[in-house]
Amino acid sequence: MKYAAIDFETAYWGPGSACSLGISVSDGNEITEEWYRLIRPYRMNFDPVCMRVNGIYPDDVENEPAFPAFWKEVAERLEGSIVFAHNARFDMGVLASVLDVYDLPDIHFLYGDTVAVSRMLWKELPNHKLDTVAGSLGYDFNHHQALDDARACEMIVRKAVEKTEAVTIKEMMAAAEKVRSEEEACARQYRAHCTGAVAQEGKIKTDAYEGNKYTSVFLFKILWRAPL
Repeated sequence: MKYAAIDFETAYWGPGSACSLGISVSDGNEITEEWYRLIRPYRMNFDPVCMRVNGIYPDDVENEPAFPAFWKEVAERLEGSIVFAHNARFDMGVLASVLDVYDLPDIHFLYGDTVAVSRMLWKELPNHKLDTVAGSLGYDFNHHQALDDARACEMIVRKAVEKTEAVTIKEMMAAAEKVRSEEEACARQYRAHCTGAVAQEGKIKTDAYEGNKYTSVFLFKILWRAPL
């Protein structure tokens, strides 16, 4: 079993905004490799909110290389793998963005979202933010530091594998989806019993997470150069 967890921190809202990246590679039992870099973003007009959140300022990265200098190292760790992130559409969007603005080759992999996994397996939590989920599983970390966030994401995947007693990542994802499907089936039966009406089938449920929309059944996709 092998997978990776990643986290980007950004300097602003817009293309090429990555200012740090952390990667944790795991064999399902422990982290086998870690990678972290500060990155000079495409533009140096840092947003005050981003600086307040991640603590990265222009002076921290003005002498750092831009993302193309790290493309090979990142590709070596992600290409052909299964990659997780917490609120994955954000991180995959940042990656797609830097590939696009610098006209870099695509990186191909399957990716999963630990928000979706945690919502399916730990429904009792008050919310499913990274610090809440990781904290509930006994992991204390420096939130919004990219490598620490990647470590927390990796730990959530590892705990999910343990909880579902899966042998592979795909088995874990399938088991988590089965839990969600069974609970939704029970909920439909309950609603039908209470209202005397059959719950509508075929409607895709959507959930909100920090301003983004994604389908609750979102598990894997291929990253190719997603349109921004």
